Amino acid sequence: RTAAPASREHAMMAAPPVKVDPEVFVPPPARPGCDCQVCNPPGYTGQPDAPNSRDRLSSFQAYKLVKLEPDGTRRPLSSTEIKEFEKSHASQCEWNSSRGGQKQWQKQCLAIIKKLRSQRKQAWAFNEPVDPVALNIPDYPDIIKHPMDLATLEGLLASGAIETPDQFVAQMRTIFRNSYVYNRPGSGDLVYESAEKLSLSFEKELLKM
Repeated sequence: RTAAPASREHAMMAAPPVKVDPEVFVPPPARPGCDCQVCNPPGYTGQPDAPNSRDRLSSFQAYKLVKLEPDGTRRPLSSTEIKEFEKSHASQCEWNSSRGGQKQWQKQCLAIIKKLRSQRKQAWAFNEPVDPVALNIPDYPDIIKHPMDLATLEGLLASGAIETPDQFVAQMRTIFRNSYVYNRPGSGDLVYESAEKLSLSFEKELLKM
């Protein structure tokens, strides 16, 4: 997201560079078949264990409950078996337990969004979808193939469209990657710098979950 060109030209003193760990800026996973700069940022190899790699996996890794059959084969649990497992192992499944219609991880993710939005000096550019017409940035849809913002992400999370913590993390990082790709550091509107600060806050909150 960026402001209208007029604000870019307005004389402003740029904020001092944000001191951040480069490992904080983790790109979202690439969408199949997409070669845009957001999905495939320069410097990332997709091999987090490779020497000198800057890649880092999400704090949440995809997993599946499986059943070991007598012959040694493994198969994913069915929906019925998963429900039975959640009942018999309630403490282990608290993360996925539902209270008030939402799972615990969904509530924590919504709390993160609320906390990020409270940082108004940084979150103002990411609260709502980017409007290329109103902001006079007609090239935005050509460059940003996967637009995302906090309001849209909150709606997807609340509706259940976000099904795992990993999906939430990927969509949140997409917000910041979009900003890094489209905006220039040191511009008058400071959108790039705001994304850096808010991204850092997000990664710190993520580690607390």
